Amino acid sequence: MKSAMYKGIFITIGTGMILSCASTPKTNVNENEKLKESVAAITETAAPSASEVYYQKVHGINLSLTATPKETVKGKIFTSPYVVKVSNEAGEPLESFELSVVYPSSRKTGNSDDSGTVEFTETVITTNSEGLAEFLPPVPEYSFNSEISFFPKIDSAVESLLVPVLEDASNIEIAKISALKDEHTVKAPFAVQTNMKSSGGLIALVDFNQNGRAITSNPISSSNLLMTLMKLGFTRIGNAPADVSDAVISGDESKILSRSKAVSSSMIVFGTVKIDSCEKTDEGFTYTLTALVKSMDLKDGKITFKTEKTVSVTDKNDWNALANARKTIAEQIAHEIKYGI
Repeated sequence: MKSAMYKGIFITIGTGMILSCASTPKTNVNENEKLKESVAAITETAAPSASEVYYQKVHGINLSLTATPKETVKGKIFTSPYVVKVSNEAGEPLESFELSVVYPSSRKTGNSDDSGTVEFTETVITTNSEGLAEFLPPVPEYSFNSEISFFPKIDSAVESLLVPVLEDASNIEIAKISALKDEHTVKAPFAVQTNMKSSGGLIALVDFNQNGRAITSNPISSSNLLMTLMKLGFTRIGNAPADVSDAVISGDESKILSRSKAVSSSMIVFGTVKIDSCEKTDEGFTYTLTALVKSMDLKDGKITFKTEKTVSVTDKNDWNALANARKTIAEQIAHEIKYGI
């Protein structure tokens, strides 16, 4: 690329020299102006790309987390801030360096497929003379078991250079900037427990056998989940009546709502636990289960939380393998509920 640029300059200069031998001073002036225009055009063509500008900003920069707060409860502020330090290659602190912060702020609610999905907010913080930047999140209105991210802010100058000339070229630039951002990102847990441990509610997890049929006689996974939640401090909860489980099997959420409201005014955790596969090997029996679980607010019928979990458990004994798989998946769901509803 550079050799082509120099060649262009050489040809232009050479032409100017030849013409200067046989031209008047006025012609020299015109040719000099043309030369300046050519150099300016080359300089403009060689202007740095968006990714190169961002690279100049982040090259040699080091980000490190020096403090993270303890987890909190929905509706209560974190007791201390996140603190990030920014330094250069020599380890010297960088002052007035802008960092973007991306943190969980809400969950989608309603009855759509993405209900319960965590939504994030981005803000900007700036380092002080010691290279330190603090971020105290606002009071969380939802519970989360997620992450918070810190990375060098992508300046408006970089964003303006991303205005696409060619779509493919722009996509390449975006990918380069994304890779640079990821290389200079630090993350920390963002944990907010539910404030509904004592609110009460119902549980209706329906197990399915290897033939894909619902098991209605023994709610094993519901009982496993109930026991695990009680160990985590949940109170006033219990397995839902059989007619609620029937509504779960049919997938009729309007019936789940109406039948659950007759028993509880708080919420219901419901879903299915199905066997994906069962394999026998030299190590024993391996069961793979998948659970699809939702939480519904019984006041308005909105889905407030949703999760999908898959586990595989192996045991020498067939029955133990399946029983342990159901227990394991219930424990994982309980953990999600603790930080999800």
